[in-house]
Formats: sequence, structure tokens, C-alpha cells
Amino acid sequence: MDVFPTSPIWGNIDRGLNSAWGTEIMRYDTGLRQSLTPRGQPLYVYTIPIKNMGVIKQSSLNNFFHDHHGQGDPFLFKDPYDFIANSVPQVTSTNMNSGDGFFFIQQNSWLTIPDSAFLYIEDTRSGEMLNGTHFVMSQDNGFISLTLGEAISSLWVSSFQYFRKAAFANYTERSILWEQFSGSMVIEELLPNNG
Repeated sequence: MDVFPTSPIWGNIDRGLNSAWGTEIMRYDTGLRQSLTPRGQPLYVYTIPIKNMGVIKQSSLNNFFHDHHGQGDPFLFKDPYDFIANSVPQVTSTNMNSGDGFFFIQQNSWLTIPDSAFLYIEDTRSGEMLNGTHFVMSQDNGFISLTLGEAISSLWVSSFQYFRKAAFANYTERSILWEQFSGSMVIEELLPNNG
């Protein structure tokens, strides 16, 4: 998947919860309350004001929007508020074989898509695990699969920067004066393993 032109995204953007956790709440006549959420993590919506950007940056964002067929194709980007995970335990299994794998989680135990350029994994027994030698990571969904059937410990410790999977929700442009533009770009987060 493509990476948003600026990752992490610069500051001065608004981040809000997209329907919070998607929670459904049922209240009964007895006063009891029951809730259910289909997600294991919250999803965010980001509003990027394009009025503060230069014409070149506006043009690159416009091209990126059209290259992804508007709302059609997902992409990766780094949240400016939260994109680093340090020394996070990743539970594995000592019975894993070549091809077996798992998704990586960050500090809040939410699924992530690690940036392979900043990924460091250490096996508590074997030391550093190498991408391409010990495992392969899918950049589309963050799934880590083993390439060797060697024995591993039941705990890896990882540090990495990570992406969020997203798609455009809305994009508006407005010309205030000659070559002065306003408007906004809205990005909605998708769950890492679908969308």
C-alpha cells in the first residue's frame, strides 16, 4: 500500500473518534445496561486544513487523492499524536512453524502495521530477529510470518514506528483569491486487517 505523502503527518490537524468504538448499547426496563462493540480498538478521523499549505504541498495531496480514486483505495499514514511503540512484548508460541505468524500490537494492545524501516524485534532467547531471514512482514496488513521453522521463545520484544490504515472520507477545495486555496481533507482510519 502507498504511504501518505507526509508521514508522520505534520501538526495542526484535528483528530476525533470515528463513532468512538462503534458501541451499541441496550438499556432494559429493569435498569440493566448491556453494551457491545465489534472492534478491538477505536478508530479515528483526521481533518487536515489545507489552507495553511503551500501550492506545491496542496498539489501533491490533490494528486495523492486522485491516485487513490478518492475514497476508493486505502493507504498508510502515521498519526502525529501516536506512531511509536517501544519495548512492547509480543506473545508468540514455541510451537510455531515456517509460515505461522501473528499481528503486532502496540502499548494499548491494538493491532498495528509496523514500518519495516524502524522495526526491531528481539527474541528473549535467540537475540535479534531479522526481517527476511527469520520472518516476513506484510506491509498491507502488518501480519508477521516466520520463514524458518526454528524454535523460538514464547515472547518477542519489539520497538517500531507504525502506520495506521486509512482511506479518504472527504476532500473539499475552495479558492479564496487568485492562487490562494482553502478547504480540508478528511481521512478515516480503517482496521489494519481489513478495509
